[in-house]
Amino acid sequence: MKLKNRTDYAFRALMEIASAYNRGELISANEIAKREGISIKYLEQILSTLKTNAFIESRQGIGGGYTLARAPETITFGQVIRAFEGAIEQENHVKNPGTSVYSDIMNSRLNKAIGRIWGAVSDVVDNTTIADVCT
Repeated sequence: MKLKNRTDYAFRALMEIASAYNRGELISANEIAKREGISIKYLEQILSTLKTNAFIESRQGIGGGYTLARAPETITFGQVIRAFEGAIEQENHVKNPGTSVYSDIMNSRLNKAIGRIWGAVSDVVDNTTIADVCT
């Protein structure tokens, strides 16, 4: 599975925010952008999506910035991927159905195997949390 740049940057931002959270601090968008080499304009769009999906929250004013909306142990990679990429599911990778009975049987077996692989991927991302990579 190849993630979009937006999703990659979302994870980078979350790592920065989680590190600050673990120190009991807030972090500004400017600091995240500087540390991660992300344009502030693009980062603000990503932070908006993270906020809309209740991964982070912001505080205004002096000393304000971003923090996690909930503990890093409760934010899974699967949740973040789905917020930015949509569903993690198998596509029907085997095309050309109906070419022959043998081909249809092999395509069915291949699709079942691919389904098991996608199930395993979903299981891993749904059981890997932000805390797992920030410790």
